[in-house]
Amino acid sequence: MGENFQIQLIEKSLKTTTNTYTLNRFVKPSQILDLVSQYGTPMYLIDENTLHFKANELLNAYEKYKGSKRIAYSVKANFIPSILHSFMKDGITFDLTSLGELYFLKKCNIESENVIYTSITEEEEEYVQVLRNGITKVVVSSFNGMTNLVKAAEKTNVKPQTLIRINPEVSVKAEIRASYKNGKFGVPFNGETIDSAFKIVKHIVNNEFLNFDGFHFHLGSQITNFSCYSNTFSKLNTFISKIKKDLPSFKINTIDIGGGTPVFYNQPIPTPKQMAENYITKLNQLADNHGKFELIIESGRFLVAESAILLSRIVNMKEYNRHKIVIVDAGYHILLDSALMKQEYPQEVVDSNNTNIYRRNSSLSPKNIHVAGRLCDTYDVFPLSEASNLDRARIGNYISFYNVGAYSVVFNMPFHCQTKPPIVMKTSSGDFKLVRKGTTYQNLFEEEGGSIP
Repeated sequence: MGENFQIQLIEKSLKTTTNTYTLNRFVKPSQILDLVSQYGTPMYLIDENTLHFKANELLNAYEKYKGSKRIAYSVKANFIPSILHSFMKDGITFDLTSLGELYFLKKCNIESENVIYTSITEEEEEYVQVLRNGITKVVVSSFNGMTNLVKAAEKTNVKPQTLIRINPEVSVKAEIRASYKNGKFGVPFNGETIDSAFKIVKHIVNNEFLNFDGFHFHLGSQITNFSCYSNTFSKLNTFISKIKKDLPSFKINTIDIGGGTPVFYNQPIPTPKQMAENYITKLNQLADNHGKFELIIESGRFLVAESAILLSRIVNMKEYNRHKIVIVDAGYHILLDSALMKQEYPQEVVDSNNTNIYRRNSSLSPKNIHVAGRLCDTYDVFPLSEASNLDRARIGNYISFYNVGAYSVVFNMPFHCQTKPPIVMKTSSGDFKLVRKGTTYQNLFEEEGGSIP
């Protein structure tokens, strides 16, 4: 990983019980006004320094782990090429779940040895393409998936390093849980059917076309109670000891602990270091008991969320019963988590008449201000964060939505014939660069078949 990068223009805005949260104001109000005059709104802004900073922060949080370690970026969180190129500079690994993501990585010239492939469908032809593209670290999540990987390995004459995605079936307190009994992801440690980690391990170890590499799990997103990790490591320790009774030479090379590192939106959160301290002893005990393994810390949301701002213009307002409704030119079509998960993104007004400061001055309670989008849909209302400041809201001003770098960009959809906004990146050198053009109505018309006779 590269050296730490300093995030510019960070100002204190909210104190929590576990950490002092700061809004990442990496762009000045005067710069915002220059950019919107050039590219219009809505518009995403991305800060490259923040991407590097977060990658380093996450890696350093696990400095007390005794073995080797690396960060894996879950490409699904945001696959725009400029972000992939930025993370290439940090030398991190990329976690893929689809052939489309693989296409993006190949076009960005990312080396195949820096890729982990974790499929949900696990089809044979999918695995054939993965192996032919030089990817050799593959995660299987079912017995059928494993047999498809065997067939693909035989066809391509490539022997992949194979991890098993386990479902530890532990209790997880998180906004999105990925581990629970009879869950979609992975297989349980034990079970009566062939879809159990114990039976799949034996097949992999005894198969001439696969190399067993280790285990992968993902417990959920926005985890703040970390007992689920400790419980998983305890269950994994017991499971490995059980396997060794049948396979004395059994060895683990890799354990991928998935994501879950929380990002601030509204509720207080711990830092990655505070998170890791809860279970690093358990990780080291696992290494002491069964041999040192490479630790992979996977993340999508944490690595990119705080790197991006959505800028939107206030286009209309109305006020009654001491409530103010602020209507902006964005909508949930470009910030879908606000509707799906009621995500409370921090928001702040940029005054179009004052380019130097963010201002606070209002006679209305923050609870009486509501931000609504441009879509004709009841759910197109943006929840407010405790860090939101909309005091200066008026027609012609702009609203910055913070921490929108994860999923919002890739969830874009053309509801109401809406087009994709442009994306501008503030590079590590301090320059502003257009990294994705906004689409036009003509682009959308052709995408939807308008040019087909």
